[in-house]
Amino acid sequence: MFLVGNQQHALDDKNRIRLPAKFREQLGNQYILMPGTNGCIFVYAMDEQQRLIKLIQEADSFDPVQAERIRSIAEFSAVVEADAQGRFMLPPDLIEICGITKNVRIVGAISKAEIWSEERYMARRNGKDHSAAGFDKLYKSLHETLEIK
Repeated sequence: MFLVGNQQHALDDKNRIRLPAKFREQLGNQYILMPGTNGCIFVYAMDEQQRLIKLIQEADSFDPVQAERIRSIAEFSAVVEADAQGRFMLPPDLIEICGITKNVRIVGAISKAEIWSEERYMARRNGKDHSAAGFDKLYKSLHETLEIK
């Protein structure tokens, strides 16, 4: 899976959204929605369910701190299925957590999609250095983090 790019979209009056066709081709029609980092919604393909369960099961659920982390993520997550037109409803809790009102930005994040309120997306994007030097720093940091040789 290799999801890249971004697209503006608006929720309809029933809080439904449609992923871009190029994302739907890779993600299918059933999605796992989870509260993401920095105020976005993570959208995983249903095929990722087993991998996500394995990662979560590796956390120590007998540790109260870990148990609360797992609980907090799980209680606001949802499994949704797109209708014949490719639309699915965003859960009210996720809409509230992520500050979504009407306009959203759907962003490819390689192995998942992210849904952002347009306002949070633009604030994040405008706060970054998108010059050549900025990308050089980004790649250097990524290189060091991943210990790429």
